[in-house]
Amino acid sequence: MKKRLIILLFWSTLILWTIPLRAQEDTAADSIPKREYPLMPTEAIDDALSGIKMTANDMGFRTDYVEVDAFRLPLIDSLTENPLAMAVKTKYIADFFLSDSNKIDNYFIEAANVIIRPPENIRALLYDLIVDGGLAESPSRSSHITPPNVDYPDDVSEIDIVSLDQIFLQIYEYLYGWGHDNPVIDSLRRSRFFSAGLEREQFMFLRDSFPILILEDEKDEFRPLEELDSLQKFEEELSKSAIPVCEDLKITGLFSKYAIYLVNFTFLLETMLADNAEYYELFDSKDWQVEKETPRGKIAVGGWGENQYEGEYQFILDLGGNDRYLLDHNDSTQIIIDLDGDDLYIGREDYCLGSGFFSLGILYDHAGDDIYSAGNFAMGSGLFGVGFLIDKEGDDIYLGDTHTQGAGTFGIGMLIDESGNDDYKAALFSQAYAGVQGFGAIIEHNGNDSYYAGGKYKDFLRYEDHYVSLSQGFAFGFRPRMSGGVALLIDSAGHDTYISDIFGQGASYWYGLGALYDIAGNDKYLSFQYAQGSATHLTLAILMDQSGNDYYFSKGVSQGCGHDLAAGYLIDYDGNDTYQAYDLSQAAGSANGMGMLIDYLGDDSYEIKSTLNTQGYGNPRRDYGSIGLFLDLMGEDTYVGNGRDNYYWINDSKWGIGVDREYWEEEEK
Repeated sequence: MKKRLIILLFWSTLILWTIPLRAQEDTAADSIPKREYPLMPTEAIDDALSGIKMTANDMGFRTDYVEVDAFRLPLIDSLTENPLAMAVKTKYIADFFLSDSNKIDNYFIEAANVIIRPPENIRALLYDLIVDGGLAESPSRSSHITPPNVDYPDDVSEIDIVSLDQIFLQIYEYLYGWGHDNPVIDSLRRSRFFSAGLEREQFMFLRDSFPILILEDEKDEFRPLEELDSLQKFEEELSKSAIPVCEDLKITGLFSKYAIYLVNFTFLLETMLADNAEYYELFDSKDWQVEKETPRGKIAVGGWGENQYEGEYQFILDLGGNDRYLLDHNDSTQIIIDLDGDDLYIGREDYCLGSGFFSLGILYDHAGDDIYSAGNFAMGSGLFGVGFLIDKEGDDIYLGDTHTQGAGTFGIGMLIDESGNDDYKAALFSQAYAGVQGFGAIIEHNGNDSYYAGGKYKDFLRYEDHYVSLSQGFAFGFRPRMSGGVALLIDSAGHDTYISDIFGQGASYWYGLGALYDIAGNDKYLSFQYAQGSATHLTLAILMDQSGNDYYFSKGVSQGCGHDLAAGYLIDYDGNDTYQAYDLSQAAGSANGMGMLIDYLGDDSYEIKSTLNTQGYGNPRRDYGSIGLFLDLMGEDTYVGNGRDNYYWINDSKWGIGVDREYWEEEEK
């Protein structure tokens, strides 16, 4: 770790960001005013570092330990040099996505801004496109769009047909009318700016080959080692072949096209929601289902009955009722808007249910207790594309396999659930996952939610009874050739349970940022390894919990652990918390990494099995050491291991320290 001067402005920025925390006595919480504490306790960190003869200048890493690949994100380089800014950046992004004033197009622009590399300023480009293209006040209309010729069923009245014709016209304008009468957009389209910049052979290669690098096979567990070695070499060669093709990919043009679609979608959705009362009056108790075949898939509008949609659709608008969706992949845009009802969504093929695969996919469900079930690349998945799943109300169940539930690779995947007690289950690369040049997020607004990732693909080379998860705020790159992306799981309220096995819960691998930020509730975090603020191999990870009496368990390489020139943090701001681990956890730095655990307030319990490499530990490697920084800043705490309440300790390591003191109380005095 190379010492460097960290700009004073960086420290002042950390001090300006504050977080409100309540007093510890729950029974008197309403009568005791809240106090704002700094988002990062820089003075306490400085004090602890002085105990091991270090300063904040020693906390950063160089960005050139390996050759910088074409997919390294500027945000990752910035945080690699200044990892103490991880909490600030995580909270900034979370606050933006939790803002009630934001719409889906704003979510997209903010996410795109994270993963598009300079010299392009994607945020400025997209906002200029929206303003210059005249999209800011009204959607892009086209005079050449005429009402489609729809064959209505006999039970649809003439009065209903007039209204349905208008609905179909609005849908056609959204799907096919964008930019034809707009000189700015039309000029960009003619210049092929909106294309991916790939030759057909390159496109076919990525479409057919790149998913192989993501998907796993349960049968691998039973293959002989020689066959596994051959498969690994094949995938290594495949990833090498993919690099020059991905370097040719012009993702900015694709994103610009999706931005126009999303602006128009926002207007279309607002129109449908505003007119919903009128539709209800017009179509009350009518259970018709009207469909129109097009070369790009069916377009359907359903009434308030229990409709069933089966097959390949480009666009579905359903006004209400308990509906069944049995859907196949559509090569072009797939949009679903369901305004009411307890619905069942089943993806019969991969790339369904809010999935963008070289395309844009949106699934919007306004109300009802819904079930979403699909395999791979679904439920807010963007693979060389953009996918959104937005559920506004209800207690929902999400069931998926791989690259699902808020997953992005060379794209953006977001799952936004705004209310209800929800249940998430997936196997791999899911629940806020980011691959190469990807942004993946779950934005959960409230409710007592349950997250489970793993249980299908066994980590059979190391364990007989554990499974890889790589989920729940997990970022991943292909070491050593392709850097990872930015993953963020945000849960703003409720008593939540997070369960993963190997890799999860604010973790990352190879030049990415994996973050989990839970704002309120008594939460449980359960994992086995590489979890809960665990960064492995030149990367960044953070778990932040703002309030609640929380329970953390993981065997090892967890709870604020950085391994191999990586920084992993666990920060809990408030509550009476319990931390349990076996080894290399609770502020452990390994192989020149940096691990940090900070607990601000509360009467906490810390328990570890091995005292050799926990609770403020760093080991030497490559002729110098690592950093483990353990800080408990207030409360009456109990320890099994190295620590003690109102005490400090320096482990026999290079370099680790633990500090437990009434820091905030002393500061007030």
